[in-house]
Amino acid sequence: MHLGINSFFKSFFLSFNKFYSSIKYIVGFRPSNLKLYRIALIHKSASIISEDGSLINNERLEFLGDAIFDAIIAEYLYNQFSDKNEGFLTKLRSNIVNGEHESYLSEKIGLNKLIISNISNSKYSKHLYEDVFEAFIGAVFLDKGYETTKNFILNKIIKQHIDIKKLASTDTNYKSKLVEWSQKDKKPIFFDTALDKSRINSDEALFVSHIKIEDKIFGEGFGSSKKEAEQNAAKKTLQNIGV
Repeated sequence: MHLGINSFFKSFFLSFNKFYSSIKYIVGFRPSNLKLYRIALIHKSASIISEDGSLINNERLEFLGDAIFDAIIAEYLYNQFSDKNEGFLTKLRSNIVNGEHESYLSEKIGLNKLIISNISNSKYSKHLYEDVFEAFIGAVFLDKGYETTKNFILNKIIKQHIDIKKLASTDTNYKSKLVEWSQKDKKPIFFDTALDKSRINSDEALFVSHIKIEDKIFGEGFGSSKKEAEQNAAKKTLQNIGV
């Protein structure tokens, strides 16, 4: 059930001072536009209706934050690893900018405690945390601009919660690894990824991905996003082909 915007803010959000303090603690600076941060915490399952009848949730901020986070991580890795090639940088960025890792970061900085959602099944919490993390980055960007967002990510995210050296030595991009194998062995692979039709009208929709090698299915994977489903399918395929 969707609530009017006025009753929503009165009923569901912390007092102004407490919410302000919570955001300030997370970002490390004084937020200017609290409304942006509030919207960043609203999952689409708990959308509210604005005065003009449109739905308010974090999906637009999620879209923006995804791009900003990706750009800042790319710039950071480019500067940190001046002797590494594009392939290495791409893999390392993928190890940082992915759903599972963003979900972890969301919990580490405390966003999971502030989320507004009508989803009760913990099975989907990882995807929920991922979305909120990206939306929060979008809110920081709109509130303070690129440089402040970059400083927030460098000082509050990377330095405190990301072990770059460990990630640099870990290959968890199963899809990329499978593609490299197919190119080396000259065996074409095909990703068949789609929304699970049984959940097409659900906010908790799952994607399913099948991987074919020479017209034979070698792996199946599920996920709350296409990316996650394909990674899981690629991981299963690598296991089945012994790579």
